Order: sequence, then C-alpha cells, then structure tokens
Amino acid sequence: MKKGILTVPPRSAFCQKERQTGRRTRGNAQRSQRRNTGPAEKVVKCLLVGVVLFVVHVLPAHAQGRPGTIELKSAKELKVRNIRGTEVRELLGSVHFIQFLREGGQVRVWSDRALQYLEAEQMELSSRVRVIRDSILITSDEGTYFGKERRIEVRGRVRLERSGSVLTSRAGEYFPDEKRAIFTDSVVVVDSASTLYCDKLMYWENEARSVASGNVRVIQSSDGTTVFGDTLVNLEREKRSIVPRAARMMQIDTAANGEVDTLLVTSRSMESRNDSVRHLIARDSVRIARTDLSARCHVATFAGDEDRITLAGDPVVWHEENQVTGDTIHIRLVRRQLSSVFVRGRAMAVSRSDSVRRSRFDQLTGRRLTMYFAEKKVRQIDVEQTATSLYYLYDEAVANGANMSSGDRIIIDFSDGQVDRIKIIGGVQGEYYPERMVRNREGEYNLDGFKWFRTRPKRDGVVMQEVVVE
Repeated sequence: MKKGILTVPPRSAFCQKERQTGRRTRGNAQRSQRRNTGPAEKVVKCLLVGVVLFVVHVLPAHAQGRPGTIELKSAKELKVRNIRGTEVRELLGSVHFIQFLREGGQVRVWSDRALQYLEAEQMELSSRVRVIRDSILITSDEGTYFGKERRIEVRGRVRLERSGSVLTSRAGEYFPDEKRAIFTDSVVVVDSASTLYCDKLMYWENEARSVASGNVRVIQSSDGTTVFGDTLVNLEREKRSIVPRAARMMQIDTAANGEVDTLLVTSRSMESRNDSVRHLIARDSVRIARTDLSARCHVATFAGDEDRITLAGDPVVWHEENQVTGDTIHIRLVRRQLSSVFVRGRAMAVSRSDSVRRSRFDQLTGRRLTMYFAEKKVRQIDVEQTATSLYYLYDEAVANGANMSSGDRIIIDFSDGQVDRIKIIGGVQGEYYPERMVRNREGEYNLDGFKWFRTRPKRDGVVMQEVVVE
C-alpha cells in the first residue's frame, strides 16, 4: 500500500472474499444460480463488493490518523479505468475523504466525482468541490488534490468563507498543513467594511496576514472612498492595512446642493487603521487635490469620522490664490465642504496682490492662523500671537505703496473673496511705505519666512499633476 494515498484491495481478493462468504451463507439454490452467472455479471458483482469494502475498510486500524494518510469516508460507486496505460479509480456520487495533517487535525474534501491516480498520488475532483479546514471553507467547480504535497488546486467559481469575509476568484491553491492559500484571477474579497479587488492574493492563517497584488483597489462600503496601489498588506491582529508603494486614494464628495467634487490623494505609501480606509495615513511625497483645495506635505492623516485632515512635514495648502504654510496644518470639512484651515507654528498666509505686478504679495504671519470658509470662499482670517501683516495699497488700480502692521491679533474679514475690513488688537504698530520706496524693491519688504511656490498639485481626472503658477 502506498503511503499517503487511499488504496483499494485487489479485485481478486474481493472476489475470493465474496465466494467464501457465499459458501457459508447461501444454499444449494444460490450456488446453482451462481453457476449460471456470466463473466460480465461476476465482474460487476465483484466490483460492487469492492465498493463496500473500499468504503468500510480503506485502511488498517494502525494507519488511521497517521499524518499524510488519506481516508475515504464515502462514495456511491467505484469504477476502475485505464487512462493512457495508467490505472485510474473513478469515484462517483457523494465522494468524501479526509487527510490527516502534520500538526494534528485534518482537511475534509467533498465532490461529486473523483479520479484517483495511484502512481501520482493525486485526485482530480469535479462538480461541487468543497474543502474544510477548521474555520475555512473553500468551494469550487473543480480541483486537484495532491496527496504527497498535501495541497489542493481549485478552479472555476472559487469561493472561500471565513470569519465574516468572503473571497471569490477563478483559481486558487490551498496548503492545509501550512494553513496557507493563494488565489489568482479576478480576486474579490468582501467583508462588512470594504471590498478588495486584485489580481492575486496570498493568505497566511497562522500569521493572520494577507498580501494582495496587481491592480489593487479597496472600496469603503460606507462612503465609496477608494484606495489604489500595486500591493496591499493586511495585518488582521494589528487592524492595519498598508499600501507600501504607488498609493492613491480617491473620495467622491457630493454637497447638499448636488455638486460633485473628487478628493484625490497620492503618496509613496498609505496605511489604514481600524479596518477602515477612512482612517488613513499617507507618507512621503504626499499630494492632495480637489477643485477648491490642494496641498502637499510629508505626512497626511485622514480622520474620516471627524472630517479632518492633518498635514505635517513642510505642509503647504492652496485655496484659490491663497497659499498657507506652517509647522502643522489642520483642514476641517463639514459635510464634505471646506470649513476651516488651522495652522500651528510659523503660520503664514500669502496671496498675490496684483495680477499685473507679479512680485507683490499680501502676507500674514503669526504663531497660529485660522482661515474660515463659506460657500468655497474665504470668509475670515484670524492670526494670533506676534501677528504681522503686509498689504499693498491701490487707488483705483493705481499702485499706492504698502502698509505693514503688527499686533497681538489680526482679524481680516472678506466679502465675496475681497478684503472688507482689517482689525488689529493689542500692541498695535503700523507703518506706511509710499509707492516710490516700494516700486521694484518689493522683495525687500517681504515678511520673515516668505516663500512663494510656483508649482502646486492639481487633479486631472484620477491622475495627479503638478501645475505651474505664474
């Protein structure tokens, strides 16, 4: 008997067993009837007896439970065939067998039909294939079980179910000893929080880890937020998912008035927490863009349940003609619409003062700066702690010098995107510079920390671009 593969006693032994049993239990009439039986009927009868013995006595008692042993539990019919010179045993109807594993336990397999190749120690399974190992259930249209390797290949409509998630694909491999699986071709994984699409997925049950690769796409069920990448690593115990390179996140926002906008984020890598892409950290070369807002930084944290984005590492935010920089920038959204931008540490807001005089920039600095928005336009800027402003003046479009002011706090109100009122509170100081002093020397009057970035991110469909600001 070959180790590790189910076996059937020789047909002659079946016939001998049947004849001995018949002599003990049947009368003369039965023996007379047997003498009239033709050769073909004897073969069928031997075969049927063989099926019974095959089901009940596949293995001796001492072999049962040994790692690698395959034990047949049921089959309605057995046929012995010869395929290209190789003896093949065909099992039909409710085929069920188990194999005992190295670390204890067993893998259980069912199908409607199975072809057993003795020399190769493998079985070809077809129709309603089902595999169970502990909490994992795999079903497919067909498959191949390799007894030596303790491995099963599944093909067709492949489906895996475990712990509230369902995977489907067109092909897969399962290694029950190692508790490892590989799925390929149109892989889809659905759970209560999201849906994952990829070309290939590898899963290690003992480590509670999976790696998806090739055209990776994760869609959040609650709001449609989608993360793209070439690879995604999921760490179940840590409740973390990582896109290690070429990461991209897209969120389609619909305002109360029905207007649709799309937030696009790109970075070298992304990491989600608590099994949700709404709680996401983007790292390295982060770029953010939507119609009314763009930004870049080294690290961006998205807290979806709070509609808040935190930027760190040389962050820059642009809104229309306004550029904002600082140590840390917090962007607040209300119902997916821009509500405020709060800057902490070396805060500075810059905007171009005049479209003709390109070297003139209105500037605000302070330790903390908050911009408030209404209907996608700046409503107010509030600068606190060592607040300083530089504004260029015009008299009916004619340049009229610049005004520099400082105080404990500066509040600027806007009307339809234009400065309406400036209020300076505490320790007020101010100085006016006439046009003759400012003309062609604007750079000398820029506030400390001034920097104007000539390129900024811009979304072009689902592609991030860098555009030049003249």
